[in-house]
Amino acid sequence: METLEPGNKWFVSGAGDRVIKVWDLASGELKLSLTGHISTVRGLAVSPRHPYLFSAGEDKMVKCWDLETNKVIRHYHGHLSGVYALDLHPTLDVLVTAGRDASARVWDMRTKAQIHVLAGHTGTVADVKCQESDPQVITGSMDSTVRSVLPSFIHADLY
Repeated sequence: METLEPGNKWFVSGAGDRVIKVWDLASGELKLSLTGHISTVRGLAVSPRHPYLFSAGEDKMVKCWDLETNKVIRHYHGHLSGVYALDLHPTLDVLVTAGRDASARVWDMRTKAQIHVLAGHTGTVADVKCQESDPQVITGSMDSTVRSVLPSFIHADLY
């Protein structure tokens, strides 16, 4: 699993060794290692608006790392099994996570409140994407379906 930082200066990887690694894109050198997951790291996302890195794992944990202190500042609890993917809305403080429990969950990044649970899949939700231009949350599942949800549950106070 890997993700690119919005400024294209570094990228982040995570895998079965449970370690999140931050790499310098130009030199390829390891800049930082972050530990905290107790199982495989399955998803990573870097905020385009805040100095935050989000990680998701097989351990049911979703963590928010402050990249200025390199420490976990928030945990998001709710998935019943491994969390496989996550994405950040490009303009709202909204995080969407997806996992083996066949759900996608929408969170207010600031308060850690779970805003909504997207149900309907019958298998692991393996991917999730948030779109800005045509606001919707798109999920892809191992049940061979793709779902698109208009975010009527996202309120204006999240801007």
